[in-house]
Amino acid sequence: MDHLAGVRDRLLANAGPLDGATLLDVGSGDGLIGLEALDRVGAGGEVIFSDISPAIVEHLRASAGARDDGSRARFLVCAAQDLGAIDSGSVDVLTARSVLIYVADKPQAFSEMHRVLRAGGRISLFEPINRLMFPESSDRFFGYDIAAAIDLAAKVKRAFAEMEDRSLAATMMGFGDRDLVAIAENEGFQRIHLECHIDRQPGSTLHSVSLQALLDGAPNPLAPTVREAIEAALTANEQECFLHELKRSIAERSCVRRSAVAYLTAEKGP
Repeated sequence: MDHLAGVRDRLLANAGPLDGATLLDVGSGDGLIGLEALDRVGAGGEVIFSDISPAIVEHLRASAGARDDGSRARFLVCAAQDLGAIDSGSVDVLTARSVLIYVADKPQAFSEMHRVLRAGGRISLFEPINRLMFPESSDRFFGYDIAAAIDLAAKVKRAFAEMEDRSLAATMMGFGDRDLVAIAENEGFQRIHLECHIDRQPGSTLHSVSLQALLDGAPNPLAPTVREAIEAALTANEQECFLHELKRSIAERSCVRRSAVAYLTAEKGP
């Protein structure tokens, strides 16, 4: 959460002055961005929470209500590429964190963002750039050193590829930071700025704190868990050997986290 709080604060700072603004948070998820934005737009502002999941939207409604902010919040079920529930030219600021990575038609999403903004409105986005992160080296498994079990790790990685929706994999891996700039420009945005951050540091891609946490984690919400991939790929004896290496690597903190992310801001013209 400390890592995500930093992302939230930077994304909202990039959005510019928020007091009194109508802010649309696309793909609100657990409300990391939108709930903080409620504090920043002030008494005269409004936050529109949107997500493709009705269950998540209801959860967000309850979370905002618990903060006595329900009167300054709206809740919509819609996708990033279809914001039809929102009037054209009705939003001052639009935010999204790790949303476009799941959207196949990214130009349509940018087109919808442009449509709902008022003249001079702004977007502030954060997106992982998986193309610059993967594939990782053969002696690493989600950052963990598994040099003694490279062959087993390769089997598990193949299982992930086979179990994951291929079209989703293409959507998540098929774009880079320059593509985002080009799409934003093509859809009519002005004053476009993108910062790409590439980091290599101690840690795991899945931020695991134990072997069980790693096994029950998944690289994205639509992928199998690590446990499911291991069980699909390896025999019982192979699983024992592979888990032994993972447990050792976690205990020794022998892991490297590689990340590539982009912060993009852009403005709609007059």
